[in-house]
Amino acid sequence: MVALLLVLRALDPGPVEEARLRGFDLEERLAPRVHRPAPVVVVAIDEDSLKPPYGQWPWPRTLLARLVDRIAAGGARALGVDILFSEPDRASPEQIARNEPSLPGDLKSALDALPSNDATLAAAFAKLPTVLGVGPTFEAPPGQNGRFAAPPIRSTGDPRPFLASFPALVRSLPLLEAAAKGPGGLAVDPDGDGVVRRVPLFFVGGGDIIATLAAATLDAALGSGPMLIRASSAGVAGARVGAYEIPTDEHGRAFPYFAPAGSVPTVSAADILSGRFNPAALAGDVVFLGVTGLGLVDRKETPLGLMQGVEVHAQLLESILQNQLLRRPAVLSRIEMVLLVGAGLLVIFGLPYRRPAIAAAATGAIVGLCLAAGFIAFRFAHLLLDGAYPGFVSVATFGVMVAANLRHAEAEKRRLADALEHQRIRTLRLEAELDHARAIQRGLLPKELADTPEARSIDLHALIESARMVGGDLYDFLVLDGTHLFFAIADVSGKGMPAAIFMMETKEVLHAATFRHGGALDRVFEEANRKICAKSADAEAEGARPTFVTVFAALLDLVTGEISFASAGHDAPYVLRRGAAPFRLETEGGPPLGCLDDSDYPIDRAQLAPGDVLLLYTDGITEARDPANALYSTARLEAMMAASPTANAKAVVEHVREDVRRFVADAEQADDITLLAVRWRGPLSA
Repeated sequence: MVALLLVLRALDPGPVEEARLRGFDLEERLAPRVHRPAPVVVVAIDEDSLKPPYGQWPWPRTLLARLVDRIAAGGARALGVDILFSEPDRASPEQIARNEPSLPGDLKSALDALPSNDATLAAAFAKLPTVLGVGPTFEAPPGQNGRFAAPPIRSTGDPRPFLASFPALVRSLPLLEAAAKGPGGLAVDPDGDGVVRRVPLFFVGGGDIIATLAAATLDAALGSGPMLIRASSAGVAGARVGAYEIPTDEHGRAFPYFAPAGSVPTVSAADILSGRFNPAALAGDVVFLGVTGLGLVDRKETPLGLMQGVEVHAQLLESILQNQLLRRPAVLSRIEMVLLVGAGLLVIFGLPYRRPAIAAAATGAIVGLCLAAGFIAFRFAHLLLDGAYPGFVSVATFGVMVAANLRHAEAEKRRLADALEHQRIRTLRLEAELDHARAIQRGLLPKELADTPEARSIDLHALIESARMVGGDLYDFLVLDGTHLFFAIADVSGKGMPAAIFMMETKEVLHAATFRHGGALDRVFEEANRKICAKSADAEAEGARPTFVTVFAALLDLVTGEISFASAGHDAPYVLRRGAAPFRLETEGGPPLGCLDDSDYPIDRAQLAPGDVLLLYTDGITEARDPANALYSTARLEAMMAASPTANAKAVVEHVREDVRRFVADAEQADDITLLAVRWRGPLSA
């Protein structure tokens, strides 16, 4: 097992790498970078910037020129532009003259004589070291095949075989490129699972080695000579920009140490243009300019969640400036393999398998040490050391060793075979008895209202399904004094036979209290609570677990539709009304019956309209789980009921139950499920 897993790690297929990267994500979420002030600022053309007086994107480039002029006037050290200007400005005078054939000739001539918007923006870019974004592409845009006049990039070897390569680039207009310090690649490609964890410092585009936006903007700010790529036959080892040594992986990608999204200081372009922000505050800062307005956002998924694309560049530069890049040098893979083999051999030869509990605890300790080593390396040295895979090897090896030791138990298993057969027969008998108990339990629950005149104003349907052969849910309904319908739903804590017995006792207590107090639900609950507390205390004195029951009960006036109701810790039911969203009969209520022997249960009232359906349910509905262990939830129940039919009570119950079945699929039912729907047709006929 150890050898096979070692070979698998050496081959490092996609799933193994993805699991390793997700482990690094978890470490970064547990200990994200603490943001400290750095000379990096994002100027965002955000939602406020797209409102009047500046208007929607794209802006006229004269407006962008005003923005860049103010950034330059404030003394910014360099500007990295996360925007492509691959086409002429349609708002430029000469473009208006060209695109509007109906204009008079003299007006066209006058427009042609005006300076172009692109020239105005180029003049603004020339006022400070500017890096223009370029986008890698696999299809060459027309008219963009020329070579760059970019700052040179030196290397100690040939890095091209290891860098991401693209046949072409989407570039800005030559006029704008000529005014800029150089290009900055906008290659922020995610890993296979869509998460941006590492950002290329360099890539090959259209035959040229291009520095990406963060590295190129840092170079423009420093103005310290050509950047250097450290490459060898084994790949790229890192890069140098000015005095900054930048570690990378073998493909020239750096690992930013992300701080939470929004940590980088961000200034709205509208604030700079309007004068609300003093550009002098940007003095000495490296500024990244990008568009973040709604509908135009370039969001990237990072280990810390969604983040604006321009902020990814800014966070990478912050990590470089503060020497906080995460590092994964090639030697770490060899260290991980040594750790893997050592952990596996320790599990094989160092654990006392004759004492399984100690062996399992020791394996857990080995796994914990592997994970702790990875996290400590991350937290204190910014090293991405994978401790999860050696931990997995420890667990897998332990499983193999345990399986080998289990072979020694085969003789004992054969000896127990006869006893198991005997137990199987006893189980079959018990199941038959439980079937009989289930039939008796179901027989105690009402099926339908008697065929009486008052029943004509009510449409009622109930469903109960136990998680085991018998369960602890119940429902009840009966007509009191000819004009009022009493109905209730309850859920006894626990499952199985004890809950079923307590359910029958609860039904008896509620019935007795209801016949004694009628519509005074508060007194019904208070009496039932005292009796159930006493029964629970008696059961606990005999060694059983204390038991309680949640109840919702209501009294519906069949003439007026007024409903009074009370709750003992039970979920509030929903009212389904044609043409309206479902709503709940909220009530302050009291604690479950059987918890406190001196509790109050206030009564609330509401008015039903003809055709309204009241749906009562137990938590077996909302806490149903699918095969992935996800909850059905109250939110799904409410959303589903918005489309529920309300023509009759049975349709509502079946609609809910069928949706729960689809959600649960083949997962095991975890709790009892009970539904009771009551539809008031209208006033009781004489």
